[in-house]
Amino acid sequence: MTASWLNQPILPCSLSAQAAARKHLETMEKPLGALGILEDTVIRLAGLYGSPDPNPDPARILLFASDHGVAAANVSPHPQSMTVSMVQGALRGQSAIAVMARHLGLQLEIINVGLAVEPWDSRGLINQSAGPGTCDIRFRPAMDEEQLALALAAGRDAVLRAAADGIRMVIGGEIGVGKSTVAAAVAAALLGVAPESVAGPGSGLDPQGMARKSQVIQQALDLHLPGLSGSLQAVRRLGGFDIAALAGAYIACGQTGIPAMIDGLTASTAALVAISVHPSLKDWLFFGHRSAEPGQLPLIRAMEVTPLLHLDIRMGEGTGATAAFAMLRMACFLQREISFFR
Repeated sequence: MTASWLNQPILPCSLSAQAAARKHLETMEKPLGALGILEDTVIRLAGLYGSPDPNPDPARILLFASDHGVAAANVSPHPQSMTVSMVQGALRGQSAIAVMARHLGLQLEIINVGLAVEPWDSRGLINQSAGPGTCDIRFRPAMDEEQLALALAAGRDAVLRAAADGIRMVIGGEIGVGKSTVAAAVAAALLGVAPESVAGPGSGLDPQGMARKSQVIQQALDLHLPGLSGSLQAVRRLGGFDIAALAGAYIACGQTGIPAMIDGLTASTAALVAISVHPSLKDWLFFGHRSAEPGQLPLIRAMEVTPLLHLDIRMGEGTGATAAFAMLRMACFLQREISFFR
């Protein structure tokens, strides 16, 4: 519908490498299965890399920045103008995700896929904007077909840059006021659930604010659900450029052979969209953490996945996924360095 590259196949995993990794784990000086989900994760990763000794480094965080028209509905404690300030902080290396990236030795790439206002100092920012923010989903579709295609392609291009640079794992994140509202709207549409079950506090809403957020989502669903067909159309009508870019990135990861670590609500919504396009893509996606946002739980249940961590993080920006990457990296160290029974 939007681009031929979306139909390119997802690469298969190596069953023989998985079997070799499992056998390797069975010979280590530890009780069988004692490392729990870490062992399952290493085996999965071995199949994707085609090696019983998987190594996810170097890794890169892809942070997609965009504004959302629905912010005008007062669905966040912060004004839309806060988005550009958050981007500026990330560019200066002073945001949470920038600090985490620096101390874990991870690359951080910040991509403008739809900021309403560009930062005053945009050095280091990759501009691949699909428009100056989305439209207000209460009254009209978030984006048109061309903008959807541009945002999807921005995600793919980021992964192609990563592949050219030898990156072995991608961590997806997003930044922008209103992002949890549009993610919850897409999740509600795809899962067929009530807005109240997916609308959470976001960046700090009180119960009254969450009720207002649910009403806004319901208004958008009443407008867009009739005749809605397919997950990508749900993103076009109800979502954001960030969700589209993340979905495009995840699909490209499976097509190019780079595993991806999934973050919280927005990233999990994008993952469901991507998996609906390519069901076999799920093999390439690792779910980093169980978010404190209530909307993520029905998403991970629908995809039948188990997050690595549960830290009650609800910040977004890839922070929970980055914390999980540190755990995944440790699992790979254990695979390589625990001694064997003799």
